[in-house]
Amino acid sequence: MAKITANEYVKVAWVPDAYMTLAQAKAPTEAILNAATTVQLSPAVAWSDFALGMTDSDDIDDRGITDPGNAKTRGFANYEGTISFFRDAIADDVSSDFVKAFETFKTPRTMGYLVLRVADRKWSDGWIKGDRVSVFRFIADIVTDDATGDDSVKFTVHFLPQGVSYPYTVVKGDVASTISGVATTKNVAVADGPYVLTPTLDGSDIRAVATYSSDNTAIARVTANGVVIPVSAGTANITVNHAAASAPVVQAVTVA
Repeated sequence: MAKITANEYVKVAWVPDAYMTLAQAKAPTEAILNAATTVQLSPAVAWSDFALGMTDSDDIDDRGITDPGNAKTRGFANYEGTISFFRDAIADDVSSDFVKAFETFKTPRTMGYLVLRVADRKWSDGWIKGDRVSVFRFIADIVTDDATGDDSVKFTVHFLPQGVSYPYTVVKGDVASTISGVATTKNVAVADGPYVLTPTLDGSDIRAVATYSSDNTAIARVTANGVVIPVSAGTANITVNHAAASAPVVQAVTVA
C-alpha cells in the first residue's frame, strides 16, 4: 500500500458549540464549515503533539449509588485530542490565524467541534459537499505554553472528549443530495448468499457510514456495513440512509 502524503492535505477547523448541534455534527453543512464563526485552524497547527482521532474503549469500574455490586460501566468509543499551535509575535493582530487560534482556546472549558479532513484536497481549499470528514465534540481543557530553548513559540491545547464522534462522515450540501449506487430492485436466491450494497453520496463512498434496515428480517437481513443476507423466499425492503442525504433510498429484494 502506497503512503499518502499528508503535508498540505490536512484541514482542521473548530466550530463553537453555539453554531452546530449534535444532529448537524453527523453531517456538517458547507454553510456551517465555511461560515465566519468557524475557526480555520490549519495554518496555526504544528505537527508535533498533533493527535486527533480514536483510541481504544474500555470498561470503567466507577459505579453509581444505584448500581448493583460488581457492576462495571462500559466505556464509550473513546477519542482524544491534543494539538499544538504556533504563536504570533504580534499578539494583538486579530487577522492572524495564530492569534485566532489562541483567542479561541485561551479560556478553559470552551466547548465545540473539531472537524478534520485528510487527503481529499489541500488545506487551503474550502469545505464542499461530499468532503469526507471526521467530527469530534470536545471541551478544550488545559492550555500550556511551549517556549523553551530554540523551539518555535507555541501553545498546546488538551481536549476532553465529550460524548460524540462521527469518523469519516460526509459534508452535506446546502441543498441535500440523493444517495446513488443502490438499485431499486434486486432478485437473488438464498443459494446465492450475501451481497454488498455500495451507496455513494456526492461521489463519496458512504458504505461504512450509512445506516441500513430491513422491514422483514425473516426474508432478508442487512448488517451495519451494508451486507444483505438472503434468508428465505419472499420480498423485503432494504432502506439505506445518511444524515447528509435528502431522503433514504429503498431496495426491494425478492428472494427466490
